[in-house]
Amino acid sequence: MLRKFRNQVLDENAQFFADVSDVSSVLNVINVPLANGNGDTLTLALTILAEHKMRVKVLEPDHRRYELVDVLLDDIEEYPPSVEKTSDEITITSSHAEHCKVVVRKGPPFVVEFYHEGRLEVVLNGDRLVMENTDTSQAFSFAVEFEGSSKLYGLAHHSYQLALKETTDGSSDPFRLKNTDNWGYDADSTTALYGSIPAIYGHSANFTSGAFLHNAAQMFVDITYSGNRPSAYFMVEGGSLDLFILIGPTPKDVVRQYTSLTGVNSMPPAWALGYHQNRYTYWTQEEVKEVVALMDAADFPLDVIFLDDGYTNGNRYFQWNPENFTDPLEMQQNVSATGRHMIAVSDPHVAVDENYFMYVEGKELDFYVKNSDGSDFQDYSWPGLSVWVDFLNPAARDWYGNLFLYEHFQGTTETIGGFWNDMNEPSIYNDTIERTFHPELVHYGQVTNREIHNIYGLLHQNIYQISLFFLQVKATNKGLAIRDNYEKRVFILSRSHFAGSQRYAAVWTGDNIADWPHLRNSISECLTFNLLGTVMCGADVGGFFTNPTDEIFQRWYQAAIWIPYFRAHSNKGTIRREPYLYPEEIQAVLRLAVKTRYKHIPYWYLLMFEHTQSGDPLIRPLFYSYPEYLEYDDHLLLGEEILARPVLEPEVSEVAVTFPGSNLWYRVDDDSWKIYEGASEQNVAVNITTSPFFYRGGSIIVRKDIERPSTTQMADDPFQLYVTLDANNNAEGRIYFDDHVSLEFSTKESYYYSRLIYDYATNGVKFETISGNPEGFNARIQSIVVHQQGENKETVTKTYTTTRDGTPLENIDIIQMHKLMQSDNSFTLYL
Repeated sequence: MLRKFRNQVLDENAQFFADVSDVSSVLNVINVPLANGNGDTLTLALTILAEHKMRVKVLEPDHRRYELVDVLLDDIEEYPPSVEKTSDEITITSSHAEHCKVVVRKGPPFVVEFYHEGRLEVVLNGDRLVMENTDTSQAFSFAVEFEGSSKLYGLAHHSYQLALKETTDGSSDPFRLKNTDNWGYDADSTTALYGSIPAIYGHSANFTSGAFLHNAAQMFVDITYSGNRPSAYFMVEGGSLDLFILIGPTPKDVVRQYTSLTGVNSMPPAWALGYHQNRYTYWTQEEVKEVVALMDAADFPLDVIFLDDGYTNGNRYFQWNPENFTDPLEMQQNVSATGRHMIAVSDPHVAVDENYFMYVEGKELDFYVKNSDGSDFQDYSWPGLSVWVDFLNPAARDWYGNLFLYEHFQGTTETIGGFWNDMNEPSIYNDTIERTFHPELVHYGQVTNREIHNIYGLLHQNIYQISLFFLQVKATNKGLAIRDNYEKRVFILSRSHFAGSQRYAAVWTGDNIADWPHLRNSISECLTFNLLGTVMCGADVGGFFTNPTDEIFQRWYQAAIWIPYFRAHSNKGTIRREPYLYPEEIQAVLRLAVKTRYKHIPYWYLLMFEHTQSGDPLIRPLFYSYPEYLEYDDHLLLGEEILARPVLEPEVSEVAVTFPGSNLWYRVDDDSWKIYEGASEQNVAVNITTSPFFYRGGSIIVRKDIERPSTTQMADDPFQLYVTLDANNNAEGRIYFDDHVSLEFSTKESYYYSRLIYDYATNGVKFETISGNPEGFNARIQSIVVHQQGENKETVTKTYTTTRDGTPLENIDIIQMHKLMQSDNSFTLYL
């Protein structure tokens, strides 16, 4: 398919033209006939959607392609269209979307142009449209062009730079999207990895647009930069041509448009934002308890300890290892007594074993993926000879989800607060089929794997998670949600992923390598994931394969505290590298990094809540807020207020930092609070203990600085407010908290969410309610630290622990103040 499509040039007879004289309308869909000189006919189906989105389908007369379910949200709003015709083109508009229009030009080849406020942004050019529809091939190809764009971004997952580079110049293969267990993968490569999100954004300093192909088949995408229209040429193995155009016009608009289609991450429990410790594998329950105890003894905060395959009965999931995990309840009680949680691995393969209840039940119920002759597909994975659950079957999803209930997975308690979906590309130990399903396997409803391969991991995830975006539970979202009576948030980590997976699971970048290129790419990979809605992204801290140098190891921890999902993980063939095993001088660096992360968890938690409301990323490339900064793989913004530039190079004593915008930026990591002017690039000094990060002037950062072993012990601690004034002595921020674990923030709006405004004239911090019902909470402010630029551009710092009348801040319950609010729903602490 790739060899055939990549270099093909269609002659005039093969190119389709649009019959603009024969347009019809069905409901809100405009249908335009397409034909070519070879006698082939198609239908172009166009729909205008809410929030500056468009939908384009290309359909055959005998349309028999599989159309995806389970990916899109259910409430995508369509607008009624209007059509204007001429002899050569039609223009489609809607009174509900007055800034958008679609123009279809006759051709050949036909062209579909998408406009925002009269400006051309995206072009679907019919000169490369091919739709094969035979018994042996349903492959298709098409190209999307981004008018005026400077750079293209997206197409996760690849270990790659932030901006997608040219591939048609012979420098590389096209970007491949096929979920595959490509362990030990190369950095800076277009090869396929564990997940596929076929969304791409075109960006310039002036506007941003995007395209999302709603298709889970294997595909290749060639990138071309030419003239004013960089393009993405899609070559797809099967399934439907169902394309969404995102009109923008800003990066924030495009991200929100994409998440309005595929959803947002669920609000995690607060402990999920803490530090997670893993290794392949902890082999005994005594070892698990020992790791937690030694982390405490060495004063390292920790929230989660992982159970990898060692806890299972020979990779027979939902059964404990009878030799090394003889009393799992005691182990969980030991861990939970320290305020920690556990996450256990659960893979989709099932051991072929007549003595294994899961295999026998699934076989009797006919719940496994099939060969083309109807027999159960068998191959080798961790347990040996295995079969795989067919998650496309709703009954199989129900059955599998119920296995997580306490009465079925005996020996589990709520201390196991989540599960880890590994090997779910799925991974198979057969190199002749790329270590994953081959295309001709058959799923429920006689759907071939060729059509849905990249969605298998998503179907694995949504078995047992609750979709908070809908504020309701679908019938198949059982397992952990039912297990805890829909009262608690759960945490799912998945290696395989697709568009929409973010509604159910966090992801990580897979089995990376302990070297500098993989450290650097962990930043760009997770920035890309955040732009594509998957904000809970992480990378194995320290690298999964090989042994990191001491320098890389320290720098990785310093960088990883600014990545949403923070987990250390390593292969069994590597040296043990729990942080307490290192010399004290290295421990000190690691400890400082981890504790810095914990101090900022209130800010992470705020951003996570705001993401569930808006779809906005947690971490952002500079161009998200400052569109002219196109390529900065080594900088990231945490929200709008924190700029981090981790040290990603060996043996350096300074790093170049670009300070965007017209802001002041205050350096925090070296405790200097030195001020840097915006719109500048400066070299800043570093040593092994420092990794530069800065607070934006004009912001208020809410922290918890009291050092605790975990987020559980932090829950009732007072807050500290860090006020960094801009050049006009203004500052604003937000504060958010809830009970950290339940769903009542959603079901009962039981939370506190307020805007914070510093008034220089009165030296007061105003709390202005945005939303929420804080009844029953107890929250206090321990101190308010104000930084400002002095007359000689030095930093002036004042720390307040009392109000103007001498009342200790810590004695003031801000929830009580909330109840006594003035008529404008606000109160002020005067310092």
